[in-house]
Amino acid sequence: MSAQKDCEFLVKRARELVSEDPCAAKAWLITARTLYPADFNIQYEMYIIERNAERTASAGRLLYDMFINFPDQPIVWREISVITAALRSDSQDKHAQFLRGLFETLPGRVQCEMLLKATEQCFNTLEKAEMLLLLLKRFPESVVQHGVNLGETLLEAEESENVETPVNCFRKLFVCDVLPLVINNMDMRLPTSLMQKYMLKAAEFYIGYVTRGPSPDIQIPGSQEGGSLKSPTVSRGSQRYVIDGLSEKSSVVAEPWERLLDILSVVGARCEWQGDMGQRSYVDMLLRVKELCRYLPGLEGDTRLRCCSQVVICAALVLFRSAFLYVSAVQPALFQGQSLCMHACVLSDFKGLFWLYLCASFLFIFGRCKYAEHEIEG
Repeated sequence: MSAQKDCEFLVKRARELVSEDPCAAKAWLITARTLYPADFNIQYEMYIIERNAERTASAGRLLYDMFINFPDQPIVWREISVITAALRSDSQDKHAQFLRGLFETLPGRVQCEMLLKATEQCFNTLEKAEMLLLLLKRFPESVVQHGVNLGETLLEAEESENVETPVNCFRKLFVCDVLPLVINNMDMRLPTSLMQKYMLKAAEFYIGYVTRGPSPDIQIPGSQEGGSLKSPTVSRGSQRYVIDGLSEKSSVVAEPWERLLDILSVVGARCEWQGDMGQRSYVDMLLRVKELCRYLPGLEGDTRLRCCSQVVICAALVLFRSAFLYVSAVQPALFQGQSLCMHACVLSDFKGLFWLYLCASFLFIFGRCKYAEHEIEG
């Protein structure tokens, strides 16, 4: 009998015994593996028995051996694909928990390598991004190497897909998941222009998210008269809103204004903006902008440019939030879900803030022109 037929016989015999006598089946396979250590089918059959019995440690060891010794076997990658899908999901069923536990038994180096190679097996951009994001979250040190590239890949995918709104699956993954990892990693030296670009991408997403229209099949009570007005909201409560390419649960963004403020605080600190960027209030931000505008005429060079950027970006965000709160106050029937807490000082400054924003914009343009002129003369 040839070696191949011997292996097939031993595997077949183990399969026949596994349901009635698992120990005997394992004995057959251990014998087979001892005789034919390079045979993939024997090792895979041993893994299947341990996996089906949900024995985490032994199944993990066998998966590790297959990954190291048989990295080109398609069956191995199908198994890894099932495991990584369980890692990406938040399912709490018993089998998903077992698969996550199995993955945890693997050495960290192998986990990292497995996730990287699994990413290479993905052809769908969104799935590939989710896989790489899983790697970044589990191994923060990999953010330096892969973080910016992943972010740019998502933004390029958004452009190539010609999506009509910044509230899309690519931007959501970038803004809510990738961007916080990138900007909070102090080992990365990010150009100011790149951080400002990412800040604006985040602002587009969050403002677009809170100002999205209701689902077509949902009628908002009392909105017949003003049905043409597209009004913002913090939470739609019972209204269903699903971002294309994502599940309903994944489409939910909690506390969008607070998240935007978090990003602004980190970006401002890294761009060396003036003031305490740890302040957690849009009102404080507005007061700081007003204070900066008094000192701007006396500033020069890079300091002036930084302050102009700070004034324009901060004033614009406070403007949008103030408009959001204002429309919410005058058209409460347009909104469902959570009640809105209005800040009196923000609403009272709404009108003046509009002019502040316009003045700051012109000041920013003027400052750039003067700086460019200075560079040419120099």
